[in-house]
Amino acid sequence: MSADTRTLRSFAGLAVGEAIARGLAFAAMLIVARRLGPSMYGVIGVASGIMLYLNQVADGGIELSGVPAVARRREGLDDLVSSALTVRVVVAFLLAMIVVAIGVTVFPQPDGAILALYAVGLLFVAVGARWVFVGLQRTTWVAGARIAGELTALVIIVAAVRDVGDVALVPIAVVTGAGIAAALMLIGLSRLDVHARVLRDREKSRELFARGPHLVGFTLLGLVLFNADLIYLRVVSGQAAAGYYNAAYTFIAFAANLSITWAQSIMPALARYDATDPRRNAVYETSMLLAFAVALPVAVGGMLTASPLIDLIFGSQYMAAAPALIWLLPALPISALREIAVVGLIGTPGGERRLIRVNAICAAFNVGILIPVVPVYGLVGAAAVTTLTEVLRLVLAFRFASEAGYRPPAMIRFIKPTFAAAVLTLLVLLMGQRPLWQSVAAGVTAYLATLLVTGAIRIQKPFQVRVVV
Repeated sequence: MSADTRTLRSFAGLAVGEAIARGLAFAAMLIVARRLGPSMYGVIGVASGIMLYLNQVADGGIELSGVPAVARRREGLDDLVSSALTVRVVVAFLLAMIVVAIGVTVFPQPDGAILALYAVGLLFVAVGARWVFVGLQRTTWVAGARIAGELTALVIIVAAVRDVGDVALVPIAVVTGAGIAAALMLIGLSRLDVHARVLRDREKSRELFARGPHLVGFTLLGLVLFNADLIYLRVVSGQAAAGYYNAAYTFIAFAANLSITWAQSIMPALARYDATDPRRNAVYETSMLLAFAVALPVAVGGMLTASPLIDLIFGSQYMAAAPALIWLLPALPISALREIAVVGLIGTPGGERRLIRVNAICAAFNVGILIPVVPVYGLVGAAAVTTLTEVLRLVLAFRFASEAGYRPPAMIRFIKPTFAAAVLTLLVLLMGQRPLWQSVAAGVTAYLATLLVTGAIRIQKPFQVRVVV
């Protein structure tokens, strides 16, 4: 079964831009990690983790509720977008003022000062218009804006960050890049014939903010699962331990964000069909299979090469991160499957309430285990708890998606990618200690070849491949 062509094109535009942007951000954080060392990298990681929560409050849930709303409603977008952006800017300004005051006066330093600098970026979150482009499945401009923003941040970091004394320049670079990206997306709205302006009439965007509190609650609870381990490590084990864990999680965050991008790109396609239309579940199944087929070899290959990967990317001073990375990587294919169920629920009436239940249960489970495990097992314990929690999230998300009328693919359809990953594993193990690039090349070749042999992918014409997993 082939995926919806328009959806794939939308994802291609979004994913290519997201991959490049994330690659640039990864390069920037790699430079920061090497030049500042584990302790200051831990400070940056914790401040960035706290900002994830604040960004969601400033967003107001619009990044999620706005996509299906725009996909269903193509008329009157000027007022909808203008009202939503105006409300978000007011909220973000007030929130930024509070965070700056708390960061400077209450938090330990330099943590508080770094957090205060990052908080300025809340204004650029508020004026972000990515949700409009994704809802209209016109994602090329988003890709360009994201790349421009991350490239700006990277250039500033390369040029200005030299040692621990320059730690404040990291949030300045990130916020500057976010400002560039937000400005470009606002400019791009006019190309969609959407004209944003200051509009104080909240009624125009009430349909979006009505779902906002639930979606913000869902996301905040999800962030507890995403970085409670990092923040708790900082408290229990210090800056260096947080730096090591942040290094391991950098790989996970990169891959997980691509999974989220893929999931969000199919949201408009799911929103176009009602619950009785079989095409809705066809998109759901195919998207899930594709996500699994891509995420599984990344997780398996990363587990097999974790130590040389950490050494190559972050350097020998971060080798303590390798065991944590091995335990974190199994979460990738699990979370890739879960994200498809999540966007399916977002597009259904009452879905956000189900999602809050999922994340509330899992957050309680996660924190309840983290508290006794981390002081004893450190980084590895935190990573293992994170992966175990992802399993629970997947089970619950599947259950609630099923109640909303979504049917996951039959288990037999996951066999071919799983078998291909087993072949990848065997080959890499038989190769023994080889340079990282050789292991990666052999693993990718083995995986793709096995998919071809088993018929999971088929070459129909030269340069044309059909995925049929």
